Amino acid sequence: MVDIRPFKATILNPELEIDKLVCPVYDTIDAAHYQGFASEKNNIIHVTTRRKDMERAEFTGYARSNLDRFVDSRILVEREKPAFYIYGIMYTLQPEVLGQLPEKYRKSQYFAFGLVCLARIEELGKGNIVGHEKVFEVNTEERYRLMKACMMNFSPIAAEYSMPDHALNNLFEEYLGFKRPHFVPDPEKPPLVDVTLNGSRHLLWEITDEGLIEKIMEMVSGLKLLILDGHHRYTASNLMREKDGIEYTLMTLMEGGDRALLLLPWHRAVRNFEALDLEKRIRENFGIAWEGENNGEEFYSRLRERKSEYDVALGMYDGKNFRVLRADENAVRRLSEKKGEIVGLDLIALHEWLINPVIRGRPEEDVSFNSSPAEAVARVDSGEFDVAFLLNPFSIKDVERKAFVERRNFPQKSTLFYPKVAEGIVMRRIESQ
Repeated sequence: MVDIRPFKATILNPELEIDKLVCPVYDTIDAAHYQGFASEKNNIIHVTTRRKDMERAEFTGYARSNLDRFVDSRILVEREKPAFYIYGIMYTLQPEVLGQLPEKYRKSQYFAFGLVCLARIEELGKGNIVGHEKVFEVNTEERYRLMKACMMNFSPIAAEYSMPDHALNNLFEEYLGFKRPHFVPDPEKPPLVDVTLNGSRHLLWEITDEGLIEKIMEMVSGLKLLILDGHHRYTASNLMREKDGIEYTLMTLMEGGDRALLLLPWHRAVRNFEALDLEKRIRENFGIAWEGENNGEEFYSRLRERKSEYDVALGMYDGKNFRVLRADENAVRRLSEKKGEIVGLDLIALHEWLINPVIRGRPEEDVSFNSSPAEAVARVDSGEFDVAFLLNPFSIKDVERKAFVERRNFPQKSTLFYPKVAEGIVMRRIESQ
């Protein structure tokens, strides 16, 4: 049984120009983007995200002092009543990102809903909450120290649930008086937060009606939750449960059947390997199904072709040409039996057969994870990396099967979840329990 609770949200003061005060989630910000947000002294980034040249131990004190300043100067304010919150995100995708999706999933605009609540923490995989990606202990420890020093959740962990009748999202639309993707504001129910960040519009509505809160709690109680984004924050929350007795953490629950909820791949760019060795290993397990000078519609159409769950295809760019590599199906079956896994065989094959055997350096330095094909290709064109591997997206059903049936984790940076919540939209002050 999933146990959720209403809570009193902490938000940026609506009397301020909060567009300048929000930022992306901490683990999506590189050094260049950090400086852009940090130039505003009251941006929430000063409590959520460690500057790359700042020591981890120094960061917690820096964050706490900025948090105290934000609270004392009423940059951050707490709501008066416990409530549930509807988090709406309206977003678009760049053409090169849309091109990865089958045509039926391509839209000019997406509008996703999430229920923001407190959820009782469980050890992952031992109850009704599961993850799907491996975590790095050092990152978990940093998030734990930040939570404990500040006694705050700065953004909700995103989790997915299955509800084929869409009852919860339908309830939200009925409550707000419009049907997505259209947005028709109701003057009687204005959003607490309405802010645009990097082209995405983030909206937050409050539900304080006790009868409606009870109904939502009943609707959610029988669900299982799959974490989509925030594995390190959830693992850190579990440390707070074990060490500090904090039983609940901040989450936004999103329906897996929502057509605005997308999973896209992280593409790999690789360097520091012997090119002849890579070509030899490609010949051992792959054939070239397609080759051309650009990654247009024909490239993605051939990459998406799939005749069985053992039909593995990888996109590749070497600085001159794009190729679609198709694996020998019998070899894939043997790999699947060896690993005891079926979901994600393209990613497993890429690392087992191509990347891990040829790379000469350290993977954390010589493998780059890129959120779009264009980004991976640009890294090769710049000379920074030598080859890019472009992957097919997973579906929500794939990730559910990996987590609930195979009970395995993907490697880190396997799934890129859209939409991304932002830091500063909705926060929670952690009260000692």
